[in-house]
Amino acid sequence: MHRKCNYHILESCVAISKLFDKLKDKLDTEITLKTHAVWKIPQINENSTIGQQIKYYRRLANIKQTDLCLKLGCDRGVLDHLENRELKLVNIKLIKDIIKELDIEDKIVMNDDYIAFLLDNPIQAIVDFRKKNNLKRIDLAKMLDKDISVIKKWETGKSQMTRASYNKLKKCMS
Repeated sequence: MHRKCNYHILESCVAISKLFDKLKDKLDTEITLKTHAVWKIPQINENSTIGQQIKYYRRLANIKQTDLCLKLGCDRGVLDHLENRELKLVNIKLIKDIIKELDIEDKIVMNDDYIAFLLDNPIQAIVDFRKKNNLKRIDLAKMLDKDISVIKKWETGKSQMTRASYNKLKKCMS
């Protein structure tokens, strides 16, 4: 019910705005339509998390979390968590969709190795690491304290590596 309300309010605002545009030439008056308060937009820098950067550019574009979530078909709590907390497990598809929707591909500074790894073909990176080091899946599984089925799921894209597993793999890679 809440989401329907948001749509009706948004549609009403658009309709009222169009009506005012038509009337402004016929009436000798000034019409001001106030919608909502302006957000305080915290500055970002090279150390800002991907979530902080997404929040910054979303607010800069004057897009509410609920509106972005409606467009992307995700829960607002998920976006809030992405923007305001460190993520142990990341929804890469959602991050890619948000970056595309906000048109900020060229603005995001990737300073999180884990997320950069997940965005940059992790399947191939794992397979290449194994082949380069002459490792079988079972060998990598033992190195990372994982079951061989987990390694197989990572390499086939059926599962995503957690931040903790990535950190173990990163140590093995260096």
